[in-house]
Amino acid sequence: FNEKDCWTAFPGPAFGDVIRRIRALDPDRLVDSDSGGWANNFHLGDCNDVHTYPSPGDVDPTDTQYAMVGEFGGLGVFVKGREWAPGRCFAYRHFSHASGQVGEFSKMCRSLQSRVDSVSASVYTQTTDVELECDGFLTFDRINKFTPAETASIRQANEATIHASNPDLMHHSVWKGHRSAA
Repeated sequence: FNEKDCWTAFPGPAFGDVIRRIRALDPDRLVDSDSGGWANNFHLGDCNDVHTYPSPGDVDPTDTQYAMVGEFGGLGVFVKGREWAPGRCFAYRHFSHASGQVGEFSKMCRSLQSRVDSVSASVYTQTTDVELECDGFLTFDRINKFTPAETASIRQANEATIHASNPDLMHHSVWKGHRSAA
């Protein structure tokens, strides 16, 4: 459930009943009971999941939950002629040039890399512009906002974040740009 969806739809004890029912239906799957919401404090789910914008916030695991930055980002470059509603774009942090967005994204990745001992997962939002939210790597009609060099920098920052948590992953052929035939 995202943010307050579950505990709004199922207030009070019903919230716990829903989570227990989900666990009973699929006991092998991890449950994120309230992605980004305060109900994580009930410790009913497996994840202590925070949403912080624009920078990835501090989150710690608990005795029963792993730590996750379930949403961060919201960095945007508004591309004239590629806006869903011209002049109405929103981003948590706006940049007049794509290089600024790339630099800030890289900084955010370094922040996450320094916390791999406590943060198990993170989700950058978002990959594409969506209607009035112009904070994606791609415009709403899926046009890349960046030069090839800037795109390479984004990929490098992303891969360095993955590598920070498990250096052995970088030796896998997928991370070297090759996919083995299966």
